[in-house]
Parts: sequence; C-alpha cells; structure tokens
Amino acid sequence: MRAALISGRRLLEMQDFPYPETAPPGAVVVDLILTGVCGSDVAAYRNGEQCPPFLSGHEWVGRVAALGEGAVGLSVGDRVVAATPPACGRCDMCTKGHADRCREFSALAFGSHPLTPDHGGFAERIVMPAEALVRVHDDLTHEQAAMVEPATVALHAVRRRSPRLGDVAVVIGAGPVGLFAAQLLRIAGAARVVVVEPQARRRELAAELGASAAVTPADAGRVVSELTAGLGADLVFDCVGNERALAAAVELSRPGGVVMMVGVATGSVAVSPLGWVSKELSFDTSLAHHSHEFDICMQLIADGKLRTDVLHDRTIGLDELDDALSALSDGLDELKVLVDPRR
Repeated sequence: MRAALISGRRLLEMQDFPYPETAPPGAVVVDLILTGVCGSDVAAYRNGEQCPPFLSGHEWVGRVAALGEGAVGLSVGDRVVAATPPACGRCDMCTKGHADRCREFSALAFGSHPLTPDHGGFAERIVMPAEALVRVHDDLTHEQAAMVEPATVALHAVRRRSPRLGDVAVVIGAGPVGLFAAQLLRIAGAARVVVVEPQARRRELAAELGASAAVTPADAGRVVSELTAGLGADLVFDCVGNERALAAAVELSRPGGVVMMVGVATGSVAVSPLGWVSKELSFDTSLAHHSHEFDICMQLIADGKLRTDVLHDRTIGLDELDDALSALSDGLDELKVLVDPRR
C-alpha cells in the first residue's frame, strides 16, 4: 500500500506500507474515503518543516474495516473522522484537575501514543487508536465530514473565547479555519464580524458566509473604527499567526479587548509590549480541539448553521497530490482540496 509523506522542502514521497487487514488491541483499521489538504501540509511542503508522519494528511473521513480487541463503541461499516483522544483521567494534568490539558491530547500528534500510525491520511487505509475516532453523523456527506476537523479547530477557539451578545469581532485571515471561525462567532452571539483578508475571492466568500464586512488589511482599521465608533473590536481572532497579523490584531482591538491566536507560523515574531500594556489587552491561544467538540461541530453542519460547501474547490487523486501541493505552495488560491486516495 502506498502512503504519501511530506519529507522535506517541496518533497512528497510515496512510501510502501503493509496493507492492514487486522488491527491490534485497542485499534481500528479504517478505509480512507477523503483526506483534506491542510494549510500545515502546504507549509511543511513549501518550507521543508519537519512534522510527524501522522500529520501528513490529518483531516480525513473513512469507514471502519476491522476492529481490534477492546476497540469499543464502533462497528465495522461506521464512518469515522480522526479526532483527539478523550482525557485519560490518569496523567498528572488530569489528576491535578486539568483534564482539559490532558497529556493524551497531543500524544498522537507528537508520536508518543503507542498506537500512533506510521503515516497519515494520504493513503488507502490507516490503523488508528479507537479512542481517537468519532463516528460521523449519518446526514453529513463525505465532503462535509472531511472538513469536520478544521471546522472543529475553529469551534474550539470560539468556545475558549466566545463573544458576548452584541460584541464586534474581527477575524484576520479567511482560510478555512478563519471562515469557519467567522461563521461560529456569529452563531455564538457576535453582532458584527469583520473578516480581514487580502485575497478578493476569499473576501467574497466571507461575505457570502455572513460576515458584516470583508476588507483588505489596508482598509481594516478604518472599517473597524467606523463600526465601533472609534473604540476598536471587542475580540480579534488571528487565524494567520505571522508578525503582521499579530500586529494588526493589537491595532484593531479596543482597550481591554481580547486577542485570540489560532493560526501559528513557525519562528519568532516581534511584539511591542507598550502596545499591549497601553490597551491592557488579554491574550489567549487555542490549540486543536477536544474529542467531544466534534459532535457539536457535526450537528451545526447537519443543521445548516455551519457551511462547508463553498470552501471545497476540487477533489484529486493521490497521484495528483504532489502537483497540488506545489501549486498551493506557489500561491494558487484554493481553500480546500480533498484527496480521494483510491482514485
């Protein structure tokens, strides 16, 4: 069986792995249906950043093909998505009352979980820990299900720093997570949501998805000032994570406002402490998601409150992935490319 792994700068390797027929105890064999290309996949390909093999294709939907001993809660034929394991209840964080920071949450991503796969979702099959799988709601399409993971990233961030009813929120960056965050902020009670994005097509999509305004970075300060009578935004979500976006988040916030960092770029960024202190800003961060949030997110999609359809640009085969990553790395403006590993 072939699996595609991002192994260096502009290097995608097709490696051979055994075709799994059975699963070890506690694990599940999954036939992969669709796998999304994440922005982190593109960044790793473009910059040669090293990442665990499991993260080469971590946004996917598949169908259970075989169950290992002790893999409870699932049946052969169930559609599933890769999620975060629930809190273990045993690690030092859990026993000290910090179950929302359980060590198991990051074990898969960093390869310390004993059942971490040797590859990600750019393959025909994968063997996963049963505890890290969530059953897909029956009324979701395959395409919707393949975008549940990035949507849940946004949901987790909004749940960590929800707006108060009537707040003005800003989202910097209209990639998939940013567009999901903009929708969820409106659902959560923000009166106005301003999306800041340099790409015209993405601004149009933000407006279609309910943004009160979708503006260029050059116009953001003026528009936010007009909407808030000069105060600034109550809540700013940075879904980019670079130095320019972080500086803009500070500038667009009102005194006493909140900046939530969702996007993360590698390397360091410079900040102006005076800008933060003079406004007495609160700064928060959001990493990935919790297992129980996947069901919440799927229900919002099933109810038509959270849209995924306009983000899906095309579906490709595994043999086309290298060309797609190269084009995306060179600036091709596509939001979500899905890979059908059997095509």
